[in-house]
Amino acid sequence: MITRLMVIAGLVLTLVLPIYPTGVSLDIAAFFAFASLAALFGLTHRAARRELMVIAPWFLALLVAMFVGSFHGTNPQQAFEDTLPYLLFVMGLLAGRGLSKPRQVLVVTLAVCVIDAMISLWKIPQWGPGIRSTFTYWKITAGLPLVGMFVSSLLRHTDPLGRRPSLRNRPLHAVLYLVMFVGMMATVSRGMMLGWLIAITVTAYIRKPSQVLAGAIVIALAFLVYSSVFEDFGTRYLRAGQAGTIGERFHEIETAWGTFVANPLFGAGLGDSFEIHGVHKSYVHNMAAYHLWKFGLLGSTMLILPLWLISTQLRANVRTVRAVAIGGALGVIAYLVTCAAYKTYYLVWIYGVVAGATLSWLAAWRWRQQPPRPPATTATATAAVTVQNDPPRGA
Repeated sequence: MITRLMVIAGLVLTLVLPIYPTGVSLDIAAFFAFASLAALFGLTHRAARRELMVIAPWFLALLVAMFVGSFHGTNPQQAFEDTLPYLLFVMGLLAGRGLSKPRQVLVVTLAVCVIDAMISLWKIPQWGPGIRSTFTYWKITAGLPLVGMFVSSLLRHTDPLGRRPSLRNRPLHAVLYLVMFVGMMATVSRGMMLGWLIAITVTAYIRKPSQVLAGAIVIALAFLVYSSVFEDFGTRYLRAGQAGTIGERFHEIETAWGTFVANPLFGAGLGDSFEIHGVHKSYVHNMAAYHLWKFGLLGSTMLILPLWLISTQLRANVRTVRAVAIGGALGVIAYLVTCAAYKTYYLVWIYGVVAGATLSWLAAWRWRQQPPRPPATTATATAAVTVQNDPPRGA
């Protein structure tokens, strides 16, 4: 119960946390306290301890990257700031795996994502070409609509009452999904939209590959026939003609890539930065380039492999649920590759919580789906009680 209460308190508090903090204020300190306590109590659950063992190479990768950065004379304060997102993700993962009622936490996460989208829409002064919700609500750039739409899909497809997952049969989820979709579109974030497209495409492909391939052909023909219409829409609404930010981000990536080429095995280390047009950059708008720059090939591999091992737990689920989980994860990763949201301290914690709670809820949901066992004789029942494992928490 304590883990669940701490996680819920942290999730609700993220609604008022600053996305670009200038120091440790009272609300930020409270958030770190909730996150730390949730992880600590989460470790009382065996599944959380198992995940900690799997993700242990992260700590070695961070230590090596800090040593490399210290060897290169980087800023220690910046090195600590670079380390923080990884620690927060691990804390969120441990808390999510230690939950007694993971579905309840996923519902709260969905509510937080919907409220975040509603605030961004409420603050838009007017609607029209060139108007973006990010101009009046910077927090929407963290990408919570993608998280919320994934959680909504997951909850619909793992309903404990067995209700059909279709949005037509679930009006509340349809409304919530629409709010988050409009919130995403109002950001006019090309990376967020790309992540959403990848999520729904991968999900649909895993479920029904032939239908997706046929649909792709139809869409390609539509683009050819109505190319002028799509070009006008892209220029007016999707900032396709504005190459300023794209050019600057490519410059960042090129500089990071050049540093990686000079230090391919270990990277430049945590705390490293470079200067572009008189501005010191400690991150780039591309998660892949960032990791190669600061961790090199060795550290990046040590960061990727544990996540892949954790994701293999999805194999035990039915194809539809597995498709929703994989599609949602790839959609979020695609967005992070195009932006710098991977440095947002409260967002990476939410990612960890959602990942852990998803695995915990799916384990409990699979246990719920098992057919009832036939009655056993007294001798068989006694032997079964001796060897039977406890059912998943939250079941």
